Amino acid sequence: VEASGAAVTYRVPGAVAIPADGAPHKVAVARFELTPELDYVAAPKLVEAAYRRASLTNDSPYTLLPGPANLFAGEEFIGTTQLELVAPQGEVELYLGADDRVKVERELKRREVDKRLIGDRRRLRYGYEIALENRLPAEAQITLHDQIPVSRHEDIKVKLESADPQPTERTELNLLDWELTLAPGERRVVRFDFTVEHPRDMGLLGLP
Repeated sequence: VEASGAAVTYRVPGAVAIPADGAPHKVAVARFELTPELDYVAAPKLVEAAYRRASLTNDSPYTLLPGPANLFAGEEFIGTTQLELVAPQGEVELYLGADDRVKVERELKRREVDKRLIGDRRRLRYGYEIALENRLPAEAQITLHDQIPVSRHEDIKVKLESADPQPTERTELNLLDWELTLAPGERRVVRFDFTVEHPRDMGLLGLP
């Protein structure tokens, strides 16, 4: 594995005594504080959990080199992460683990086969509900990710029929994103329905 990048020089404040024992020793170069923006990210199609995210800007004069970093919540050690190179004014996102005080549940509420054939085509209808509950004593900003199927065949049509609330963003790969704000103790339900239409004699894989 090879990696290259700009040369970086750090000046250690004051004199530092390093034992001449041939072993590596750590030296503090600088201490500074960065103020993060905290929110939550959930993708309940993959796992029913909300992960705390810290987004911050490196407003120090130092380039942060890539490597392992320890994560703490207050004085509690919560894990490690791998930092990429972050230049001054660069942005970084850190994930601080799942928080069980923000509940996320995803449930299939409807699966129907339309008995009325359109020519030789068959239509399936699906309805999902995602329930979110904020058990924190403070407001929670949540980015919710989900997805409806993506057709890889011109004879298979997928359509988002309804969504409440409407997603903040929908991509060409049918990824759905919602930006939600939940007050302390608030419970919110996101609903969406979609249809899959295909030739009657064509089998489908990957659908519930």
